[in-house]
Amino acid sequence: MEEFYITPTHIKDYLFCPTLFYNKYVKGIIEPKTELMLEGTSEYMRDKGRWMERKTLLRDRRLKVDRMVFAKPLTSKKYRIHGVADTIFWINRKMNVLEIKYGGSPKLFKDHLYQTAAYALMAEEEFKQPAYKLIIFYKKERKWFERRFTAQLRSHLIKIIGEIWKVLEGGVIPEFRPKRMCGSCWYRRFCYPP
Repeated sequence: MEEFYITPTHIKDYLFCPTLFYNKYVKGIIEPKTELMLEGTSEYMRDKGRWMERKTLLRDRRLKVDRMVFAKPLTSKKYRIHGVADTIFWINRKMNVLEIKYGGSPKLFKDHLYQTAAYALMAEEEFKQPAYKLIIFYKKERKWFERRFTAQLRSHLIKIIGEIWKVLEGGVIPEFRPKRMCGSCWYRRFCYPP
């Protein structure tokens, strides 16, 4: 039997809303693609091979990079996560992980931070060295956010991964907690108690 791995997208979705995560990945209810989703996917596919653009972005930030890898498949056997990191680069032998988001945001979203942290966790296992910084770049707004990959952030990510596995393996059903964003969520019809 083939072993199942989660992805950084699972982590992003779980942090966005555990109930949405449960409906999507356990119950198998998939939201129809919206125009915005299709536009994001299309932009991602166009952008996939633009490694030169990433080099330019790092140069624009006046970063002197020792080494870069793009679209790097990563796996953590320890935490059972698999994904493709957008860009990993080294400055003074310190490893940094860059995730590019195609939308815009004036602030850093927590789910995007932990999604990027998941790539860093896998990169640490792959390259056998600690990750130094997590960088999220919102392309539309041209906003750049950096966070250190601290022991506290790593520890919280590992806790989240454990929670996700409990939900996926049938040990936990997330409790529904209404939030402001529920009003515009397609999944809300499956979340509200009868």
